[in-house]
Amino acid sequence: RNSYGYRELLVYKKAEALQLALADFVKTFPRQKTLADLADQMERSARSTKQNIIEGWKRNSTNEYYQFLGYAVASNAELEADCTDICIGIYESKGLKGIESNGTKRAEQMGEKGVGSNGSNGMKGVGSKGEKWVKREEMGELEKIPFYPLDTHLPPCLQLKLRAKELNYLLDKLQNSLLEKMKTEKTLAVADRIRSNQQKESLFIKNHEAYLKEKGWD
Repeated sequence: RNSYGYRELLVYKKAEALQLALADFVKTFPRQKTLADLADQMERSARSTKQNIIEGWKRNSTNEYYQFLGYAVASNAELEADCTDICIGIYESKGLKGIESNGTKRAEQMGEKGVGSNGSNGMKGVGSKGEKWVKREEMGELEKIPFYPLDTHLPPCLQLKLRAKELNYLLDKLQNSLLEKMKTEKTLAVADRIRSNQQKESLFIKNHEAYLKEKGWD
């Protein structure tokens, strides 16, 4: 197997692109200790995601590869959560603007119509008169924005969140492909076999309940 084959994986390329974009983003943080610590942690998360993809690829077994992708998923999830915190304004008191602030400037970046019922991504609350982008109680709207294709007109922190969501999707697909491989080869660990069966059972129950509800038998 090619020792550097991971470089051809889409998941690796996306992880590398996310790490580079994040490095540029954190350079804009105000000089403040809390934000310096945040920037360091976010860069560590992005690096960990990419490095675990590499290390998993170089491991000797499919099961080890699968485990290291799990570490990558965890690091990427932490990075996405930090991006979300920035987006909703948790660090505004420290001088780091979220997407709630400076609505007029944001609206100008998106054009006079902004983003709403006539916009492309369905996010409420943006217009040319300086309305806020998103309120904390409207987090559901934030999560509805599609990660592909990436809207490069969105604020950098939101773009990074969407990149992380896409990466999570790709990591999940790769993990599932490895699970199927181990099932075929009968090399799946006992704990993973139990977890897989539990997931199947849970999905069956969920689908069965939805069927009953559709028929009015619940």
